[in-house]
Amino acid sequence: MNVLILGAGEVGFHIAQRLASEGNDVSVIDNDAARLQRVADTMDVQTVLGYASHPTTLAQAGAENAELLIAATTNDETNMLACQVAHSLFKVTTKMARIREADYVNHPKLFGRDELPIDLIISPEHEAAKSIVKRFQVTSAVDAQEFANGKVQLLGMRIPPKGHLAGIALSELHEVVDGLRTYVVAHEHNRLWRVPTPETVLLAGDSIYLAVAGRDVERLLACMGSEEYRGKSSAQRNVLIVGGGHVGYIVAQQLEKLGTSVKLIEYNPMRAEWLAEHLDRTVVIHGDALDRQLLEEESIDTIDDFLALTNDDETNILGSLIAKKYKVGHIVTLVNRAIYSDLMREMGLEITVSPRLTTASAILRHVRKGRIFDLSTLGDGTLEVLEAEALKTSAILNIPLSELQLPENTVIGAIIRGDKVIIPNGDSMVEPNDHVLLITQGTALREVEKLFEVGLEFF
Repeated sequence: MNVLILGAGEVGFHIAQRLASEGNDVSVIDNDAARLQRVADTMDVQTVLGYASHPTTLAQAGAENAELLIAATTNDETNMLACQVAHSLFKVTTKMARIREADYVNHPKLFGRDELPIDLIISPEHEAAKSIVKRFQVTSAVDAQEFANGKVQLLGMRIPPKGHLAGIALSELHEVVDGLRTYVVAHEHNRLWRVPTPETVLLAGDSIYLAVAGRDVERLLACMGSEEYRGKSSAQRNVLIVGGGHVGYIVAQQLEKLGTSVKLIEYNPMRAEWLAEHLDRTVVIHGDALDRQLLEEESIDTIDDFLALTNDDETNILGSLIAKKYKVGHIVTLVNRAIYSDLMREMGLEITVSPRLTTASAILRHVRKGRIFDLSTLGDGTLEVLEAEALKTSAILNIPLSELQLPENTVIGAIIRGDKVIIPNGDSMVEPNDHVLLITQGTALREVEKLFEVGLEFF
């Protein structure tokens, strides 16, 4: 597929890297020579220096042959205009745009074939806020992702020293979880993520993702000794949000709907006043989130959840470290720059949300072909999880999983058959119309997609 990516920032770089690794013909446009050089040094793609919305720049990048345009610059207006130019002059079939300004996002009638010709709008703030709320709802997990309308969850967890899982092989996991059906689908050791084998041994400090039926999440966490908030409903928890920008505002709105008690600290006085007018029950405080006296006045030592959601990574990190000092049980840190994400664990801040990764995942989810219903990334983004439907001609039907020739570094973590969730073993088989949850290395994704292609005999 010929793909044109506008913007070589964190989001554009990540998408270009992933699509190029899968054999797509990718061209990247940016007006910053240093960013383009980083792209050229890292991957085999065409780079074009220039303004993304200019017709001559788009023509130079091969827009006339592009099947997909992804506008991921940091400027909403540039992204929207580039989609219009690509539609009017180059007839690009599919156009996606990253749009941050809520005033645009909240007016969907602006977009369509007869208006601004954008097929998909991705809001980094909405994607990040969605991820933060999921982590709030499963506080014992570093990450929590839902599939099949919540029937299956993937829980990301870190193995603590002297924890129930430290030192066991995955083949022994059933003894720890009291026979509960769960499947470890991803494992990280020394910052390397991979699909594990039954012989994989979990060590303190490692991270894992477990597939479990949604109805069994609380029971699983209890078996693993993760009971910090067990029995404490959303309405009983006290949350302190730092930062009332787009992400902080959306999260506060969602937590209000859950009945949670929320306080929000905002540094900008005009923004604080706006938030106070637009939030129903959130207590908005104008002040500096790094002010120890203010935090103590707001009883930070009694807070259940601390959400650092400003637009400044350093403020978020320092605020989270302060909350950790006051022994706040659940801390979520918003981090935009990839370099900080690698340092967070060493600082003891395990639960982070990256708008870069959540936005890239949302875009890639809509790029995939075939019977792919959902797609997301795990860990550092090198592993992908996808939910796909097995049709009557799919290549994986009616074969025991122990005999199924899956691509390397690929595993089936769950099978959803109607309302039934099957956490599989070697004897399990996929039947027509099942939804299958697969975890794979990004480089094997194309092979995985072929397993779900529709054969000619289907028609």
